[in-house]
Amino acid sequence: MGRRSLALLVALAPLATACVTPPDAPTVLASARGTGANDAYAISSAAQKSEILRLLGVQSQSQMRRVIDGRAFDVLTVRDTATGATREVWFDISRYFRRGY
Repeated sequence: MGRRSLALLVALAPLATACVTPPDAPTVLASARGTGANDAYAISSAAQKSEILRLLGVQSQSQMRRVIDGRAFDVLTVRDTATGATREVWFDISRYFRRGY
C-alpha cells in the first residue's frame, strides 16, 4: 500500500465509524402502529418518514410537532389514497430532531 492510500485511509477512518445504517422502513413499519406517542414509528430521517408514508399508502395533509416527556414527535394528518379516509400517524423523531434535520 502506498503512502497516498494509507493517508487516505487514515483520513477517512472517522467517517467509517460515524456511518450507521438506520433501520429500513419495512422494519420500522413492523415495529409500531403509529397511533400515538406510545406507539409511534421511531425513525432516523425525514426520508424514512416519507418511505413509511408511501408504504402505508397515505399522503400527508398537515404536520404538527409535539414534545412529550423530552421526546419529539411529528404528528401527521394523512389521507388514505385508496379510501380517502383521514387519520393521524405519529413519528418519534427524537433520534434526529436535535441534529437539525
